[in-house]
Amino acid sequence: MSRETLWYTRCPTPTAFSISVHLGTLAQEFSADGIAFRSITSSSDAKVRQAHFDATQKNFFRHGGNSPPIVSRSRGTDVRVIGLSWNRSYRPILALPSSGIRTVADLAGRRISVPYRNKDSVDFWRATALRGVAHALEDHGLSQRDIVATDVPTDRTFIDDSRRSTSDSASLWDARFMLGHQREEAFALIRGDIDAFYSQGAMAALVEGFLGAITVYDIGEKPPSAARGNNDVPYILTATGELIDDHPDLVVRLLSRVLDAAEWAKSHEAHSKRIIARETGLAEELVDTAFSPDIHRELDLDFAGDKVAALRGQHDHLLAHGFLKEAVDFERFLDPRPLQRALDLRTSTRRIPLETHLHT
Repeated sequence: MSRETLWYTRCPTPTAFSISVHLGTLAQEFSADGIAFRSITSSSDAKVRQAHFDATQKNFFRHGGNSPPIVSRSRGTDVRVIGLSWNRSYRPILALPSSGIRTVADLAGRRISVPYRNKDSVDFWRATALRGVAHALEDHGLSQRDIVATDVPTDRTFIDDSRRSTSDSASLWDARFMLGHQREEAFALIRGDIDAFYSQGAMAALVEGFLGAITVYDIGEKPPSAARGNNDVPYILTATGELIDDHPDLVVRLLSRVLDAAEWAKSHEAHSKRIIARETGLAEELVDTAFSPDIHRELDLDFAGDKVAALRGQHDHLLAHGFLKEAVDFERFLDPRPLQRALDLRTSTRRIPLETHLHT
C-alpha cells in the first residue's frame, strides 16, 4: 500500500481534528516523511468525495457524524472508530409563530417533517431527524403515534452540493452548503405542508434566523448522554482498517496531534471559535448560540463508556429503522488501541508545546 498520501474529511462540526487541520499541525506532522495530507475536497472526482459517506478511499480518516461510518461498516467496509467526542449544541424543534405551536404537547396531531434524500446512498439526515423528534416526544410523554410524520423529499445529493473549491485542506461543506441544507424543509414549512421540523447546531441557528421561527423545544438543553444519542452524539473519528493494521504509527501520530489541538483550544477561546465558525458556515457571534459558550473546552477525544453506549444506541436506532444492511460487530468496529498508544506516549515523553510547532 502506498503511503504517499493520507486522505481525510470532516463534517461541518466542532472537532479537535478540524482545529488541527486549520493550525496546519497535521500536514506538518507528515510532510517531513514525504507524505501528503489531503482533504478529499482537493479531488473533483465524485467517487473520491463520496468517501465522506462510504469510506471507500484508501489511507482515510474522517471525523464527524456517526451514521455514515456505521452504515458503511454494516455494508462490509472495514472502517473503525479510533476516538469519540461530543459537545453541547442547539437541537430544536422549530415552528412558525403563526402555527400556534408553543409546546411539544401542541405537536399532537400536527405534521412533522421526516426529510428524505432520495438520491443519497446514506440518508443520515432522515435518521437524525427521526431520532431528534423521538427524543422531544419521549421527553413529554408522547410518541411517534401522536404526530403525523410527513415525508419532505430532496432531489439534490450531498456531493452535488459540496464545495466547488479543490483546496488541499478545505472541508467539503462550505457556508453555501450550510445555508441550503434544510432548504426543502424550510420551504415546506412556509408553504404550510408541515407544521414543524427538527434541526441542530449551525444549521439550526441559520434556519431559525431566516424563518423567524420559534423554538418549541430544545433537546440540547439536556447535555449529551448515553440515552440521548444521535448522529452528532457522539461524533466519531474513524480510519480505514488497512491503514490501522499496516501503519499504526501514522494513526498514532495523527491522534497525538488531534489531542494536542484539543488542549490548545481550551486556552485559545477566540481563535478556536473563529475556526469553528469557519468550519460550520457561521458568523462568529452565532457560535455560542449554535453550540455552547464553552465549546472550545468540549473537544476531547476518548473512549468514555457513556459515549460508547450512546454510539451503540445510535446503531440500534439505525438498525430498527432499516438504515443498516446488517448489525455491526462492535468488538471489531471499535479500535481503542491507537488512541491508548497516543495517550501513553503523551505521558511518557515531554510534549513540545503546540505554539512551538506553529511558529517553526
